[in-house]
Amino acid sequence: MSEAAYGIHMSPAAQQETEPADAGPIAFEFTGSGSEYFRIWIVNLLLTVATFGVYSAWAKVRRLEYFYRNTRVAGAIFDYHGDPKAILKGRVLAFALFLAYKLAFDISGLVAAAIGLLIVVILPWLLSRSFQFRLANSSYRGVRFHFAGTVLEAYRSLILLPAILVVTGLFIWSLATSYANHPGLGVILLVTLLPMAAIFSVVPMAHYLLKRYQHDHAYLGQSPFFFQARPGQFFKIYGKAVVIFLLGFFVAGTLIYATRSFGDAFAGKTFGWLIQLFFSTLSGYLLYLSIRPYLESRLQNLIWNKTELADHRFISTARARTLMWLHASNLVLVICSAGLYQPFATIRILRYRLACLALQLDGTLDDMQAHHAGDGVGAAGDEVGAFFDIDISL
Repeated sequence: MSEAAYGIHMSPAAQQETEPADAGPIAFEFTGSGSEYFRIWIVNLLLTVATFGVYSAWAKVRRLEYFYRNTRVAGAIFDYHGDPKAILKGRVLAFALFLAYKLAFDISGLVAAAIGLLIVVILPWLLSRSFQFRLANSSYRGVRFHFAGTVLEAYRSLILLPAILVVTGLFIWSLATSYANHPGLGVILLVTLLPMAAIFSVVPMAHYLLKRYQHDHAYLGQSPFFFQARPGQFFKIYGKAVVIFLLGFFVAGTLIYATRSFGDAFAGKTFGWLIQLFFSTLSGYLLYLSIRPYLESRLQNLIWNKTELADHRFISTARARTLMWLHASNLVLVICSAGLYQPFATIRILRYRLACLALQLDGTLDDMQAHHAGDGVGAAGDEVGAFFDIDISL
């Protein structure tokens, strides 16, 4: 399929200028603005509320189209082709699963556990379908992406974390019910420390397997992606994140202790609870801010620096300090604007993360050929994954 069919017109001279074989890295660029996205965001929000959520599928397509079409590299843009009706069907399925899980608690805890277990069991399938749907409806220079991973490979790669969480949850539940009346110190420590140990030991490996499955089975036309990272690199980042978390926890605890007398002075006042809530929320956010920018920057750099597209490689240089400043200032501006700054905050983060990403070409991008396989991939996996807050993006 030609580039003109997707509204992309590049002269031969422009292509030679943007794709020289011996040039340095070509940076990604986001050309959108907060004011433009604000108009899309506010209309999406109002129509979604007015239609009791039905318009959310069309809102998602408008949002992704805006993000894709304003992302540029090597003189060309990306595009998104998702069908809102297909997305709506996926969201209906997502809502049905969520409603069944909620209603199960009114029947019995055992039924709720069974439905929760069912969701965990089908999670690899949902993720596989999500990758297929998202890539099949994405393109660059008129060439479609596609995903070749199978469901069997998804279960081999992605079942580790859900399985560990289920086993850990059942073990904790059995301990809690067995010693509900007189739990000993050992039981309390097990119930508290075992989940943390299980998560800290499994999450890095699960994240590595997820990204390996996602990137190693992705294609742009006929050009394959390759993922070269190793599990130890993920463990190193997450290990440092745990240390940062503990240091942040110490700082937050110190702040709470230092301001305890100040909070006690307002405890008996009319709005004393509000002041105490403010300080506890501030401490919690400082703890959150101490770890998110580090993970966000280091994982982006690791994942993309170890990803190749055919003979081309990606370069990522995101910095934790810059992301910390962006997140902190965004929070202040969102609060001061009663939430109206949120679309501007989204654009600020997206623009920075893309500005830190570049593509080092080995030759040109003209050797990519379109992949003409069918794009009729269902949206159920993508929407159920998003509904249950599963992040499979950059």
